[in-house]
Amino acid sequence: MKFTWIFDLDNTLHDAQKKIFPIINKKINKYISEAVKINNEEADELRQKYWEQYGATLEGLIKHHKINPTEFLEKTHTIENFSELVVPMPDLIKVLSLIKGQKILYTNAPRNYTKQVLKVCQIEDFFDGIFSIEDSGFIAKPNLSSMKLFVAQYKIKKAYFVDDVKENLETAKHFGISTIWLTNEASNHAYIDKKISKLSDLIKN
Repeated sequence: MKFTWIFDLDNTLHDAQKKIFPIINKKINKYISEAVKINNEEADELRQKYWEQYGATLEGLIKHHKINPTEFLEKTHTIENFSELVVPMPDLIKVLSLIKGQKILYTNAPRNYTKQVLKVCQIEDFFDGIFSIEDSGFIAKPNLSSMKLFVAQYKIKKAYFVDDVKENLETAKHFGISTIWLTNEASNHAYIDKKISKLSDLIKN
């Protein structure tokens, strides 16, 4: 049986932290500040709190503040000069070219943003499917129900999952998925099958 390769998007296929995340985070803070009627500093704290608690700020905002998820995603992920802000991981195209088997993207990012990132990175044709935050009903990784929906939709049997967030991999392990953690952290966890420090490590013997 062939393995399916599952990839996260942000900080896995491209370095989101370098340029694009700081801009998105400011947009999210602005949105929270206006929607919840708190100052920018409080909004920043709330954004981080919900991200740590739910895996995505959006989920916390829906649960606790009844915000419209579609409006939120449009206002926070619509960005000018997009192509100047996406930084593909080194050897990205080479890695995806050499890895055989079905490849699926599983991300907490919205679909339009995801497609823009793939286009800038010139890797749209490598993926057989995209499972975005909309596909999970706005329930983010690492939530068990999000992973259950994903596994069911793509009929996942045997798979490798590459992600920079270890909590997402911990959930994947419950479904028998082999986990690959992209990180520079020194810690080890029983649910991590392999650690890599850069994406190109996937194609090294």
